[in-house]
Amino acid sequence: MLDRKRITTGQALLAVGLVALGLVIGWLTAGDGGESTDGNGGANVGPSDSVKGIPVGYERSREGAAAAALNYGTVLARPEFVTDPRRRAEILEVIATPAEARRYEEEDRVASLASLAQTPVYRATREGEPSVWQTTPLGYRVERYNRDDAQLFVWSAAITGASEAPPRASFGSGSVALRWEGDDWKFAGDIGRTEDGPTPALAEGAPASSSNEYRARLRGLQGLRYVP
Repeated sequence: MLDRKRITTGQALLAVGLVALGLVIGWLTAGDGGESTDGNGGANVGPSDSVKGIPVGYERSREGAAAAALNYGTVLARPEFVTDPRRRAEILEVIATPAEARRYEEEDRVASLASLAQTPVYRATREGEPSVWQTTPLGYRVERYNRDDAQLFVWSAAITGASEAPPRASFGSGSVALRWEGDDWKFAGDIGRTEDGPTPALAEGAPASSSNEYRARLRGLQGLRYVP
């Protein structure tokens, strides 16, 4: 849940795009203690189609749930999800349960997102100005899986910055949920609050880079996408 009183760019990015930040790497079958997959062991898990530019159509299996979480999360983590209410509603209509989509219509959440959209990083991306917008997963734990529901705990990092806001790293952790509705997996929201950390310190003698150095050295860097 976004907290209007103590919201930061990194925290909000982690909260809104937690699925993407936590499920980009790994295999859901590794050491989770849950049920075995009921699909094809990761083969052809999806997506099988695209709706309004969003990949949909996933296998009803552990691997299919992970693939859905990954691809839906990349959409949730896009700046336009925060800055463009019309696109946000369109995204939620495709990927979220109706109950989760309605949560984004609540007054406090709408106000929090509108306030966040005015912060330097989101303003820079909206106006096409130079900015830094990178996310990366650090680890996850499958807390529950069955044919109807999946719940995962994730630890993630986000690096954001703009000319008015030098790049900063934020670390966050929390649990997210998916639910099988109709004929596909749907994003069912975060469970509890997304929390700061755990946060490591920089290695000794490793000074932070300036915004110019960061942009110059990483210009053209492509993001990574993996399907379990």
